[in-house]
Amino acid sequence: MTVIRRLLLCMALLLLGACRQEPTPPAAQPDFDLLITNATVVDGTGVGRYVADVAIADGRIAAVGTLAAEDAAEVVDAAGMVLAPGFIDVHSHADRALASPKTAGMERFLLQGVTTAVYGIDGFLSLTDLDRYIAMAESPGMGMNFMAFVGHNSVRREVMGDEDRAPTAAELERMKGIVGEAMERGALGLSSGLMYLPGRYAKTGELVELAGVVAPYGGIYDSHVRDPANNLLASHQECLDIAYAAGVHAHPAHVKAVGANNFGKGPDFVALVEKAIDRGQSVTVDPYPYDGAATRPVIALLYPADDDRGRELMRQLSALLAGEETDTDIPTLTRDLQAYWQQITEDAARYEEARRNSEEPGEGVFSWIDTVGYQSMRIVVSAREEYEGRMVVDLAADLDISPFELFRRLAVEEGSAAVVTLGAIREEDLRVILKQRWAMIASDGEELAPSHPRGRGTFARVLGRYVREWGVLTLEEAVHKMSGLPASYLQLPDRGVIREGAVADIVVFDPERIIDRATWSEPARHAEGVVHVLIGGEFVLRDEALTGSRAGGYIPFRAGSPDGSSVDQASI
Repeated sequence: MTVIRRLLLCMALLLLGACRQEPTPPAAQPDFDLLITNATVVDGTGVGRYVADVAIADGRIAAVGTLAAEDAAEVVDAAGMVLAPGFIDVHSHADRALASPKTAGMERFLLQGVTTAVYGIDGFLSLTDLDRYIAMAESPGMGMNFMAFVGHNSVRREVMGDEDRAPTAAELERMKGIVGEAMERGALGLSSGLMYLPGRYAKTGELVELAGVVAPYGGIYDSHVRDPANNLLASHQECLDIAYAAGVHAHPAHVKAVGANNFGKGPDFVALVEKAIDRGQSVTVDPYPYDGAATRPVIALLYPADDDRGRELMRQLSALLAGEETDTDIPTLTRDLQAYWQQITEDAARYEEARRNSEEPGEGVFSWIDTVGYQSMRIVVSAREEYEGRMVVDLAADLDISPFELFRRLAVEEGSAAVVTLGAIREEDLRVILKQRWAMIASDGEELAPSHPRGRGTFARVLGRYVREWGVLTLEEAVHKMSGLPASYLQLPDRGVIREGAVADIVVFDPERIIDRATWSEPARHAEGVVHVLIGGEFVLRDEALTGSRAGGYIPFRAGSPDGSSVDQASI
């Protein structure tokens, strides 16, 4: 080979080597989907706060500490903000919004930082309801996670109707079968509403039998107790005794020393629960942070005389208050009712019928005046400012008229604008219960058509009022009562806490700005100060704006397993 050919061959080989480049390695994938940096972490356990970064991957918390921003696909700076577990509302009526997929987003609760809610409380959720909710969680979806009780009232009504009698042996077995089916679907346990119909017709033994069905599943007995306004301690003792006899966790719902008869009994209630715990019971409660219970327009509390016109007006009012479609509207119906109650005074017999029907209703008729009594009611909204905050019985006495006549006059003069709380609460009693180690926070609130500020303000109110302004609770205590303690109660080991491996249900809020804005007169005003909310690592609220994402789902209680165990009081 000539020298020239050799040179040409070498040049060709050199050129070939230069063109043959090693393949570029693929770009490294980030370790985390999201990194929230510089947050003040309040982890839900009750321990002290600390500053850290929190990383999220595949819907769970992947790391907590000092982390590198380049390891995340997205970084959000939370300097000056508190990062906590998503709040868990253990007593919620938000499920009424599930009547339509259009209203299932639960936006009002997301704005407060709530990521999980418990439905079926007060005894009202059937097996059919539970199945429908589970299906809705899958498609088209809902805004929050949920768990649910099966309701004694619903089960009893399905089997016995609204009859005031004990069940037959066959009926009891059928009810027990329905409760068992619900537990197999992942229900939390049995909830009762013994103040309502038909629950009030049930004797203690019936409840013990039904609560016993949930015991092998480690289930819970939750109860709106029988007669809190008139027999506060005895009614709660019945709840504790039912759970004790059935061998299950006891949860008296939304406890409060309600009504003038019970002002000052907060410490007595605390002693009652402590005594139950001393005998080996596992007990939790869930007060809401307001000095009044459910509210109603005064005009909706009066029952008409025994005439067709009055009954039709009340039927229309009940339908409107329940959100049903009618042939009238609130302003028109209010005017008709005002005229009706004005005319009642012209006939002494009809006036007496109306008073008796309101105060002493017949069998199968539920009246709030009969159930809680005038002595439990406080006026919270009135055109007469001097009436607001007054107990009904005190104001009636000052005016030298009966409470019924006071209500009739308010109905005529103010229509649906005059509002009372059905159970006044003394703030001192609320605080003594709220501070107990076994007390968590719940809203007892509505997603739609709120009639009480708790549906829009509960969780922000605790953080803005009871923590920042009044110093009743520390920030760590409050967050624990809204996350870690409820998670322990519901046996959710991977929620309610900020730690590696936990589900990334997270709320980020401004501790200096978070506040409730809903009031008795304007109960629909939203809370402020919650900045971000994530469910399973997905933003449902970002920069204080709803994303429209429906990331909620159904969380079955211990997967419906019959080998569960009851909550250990030492764990809370």
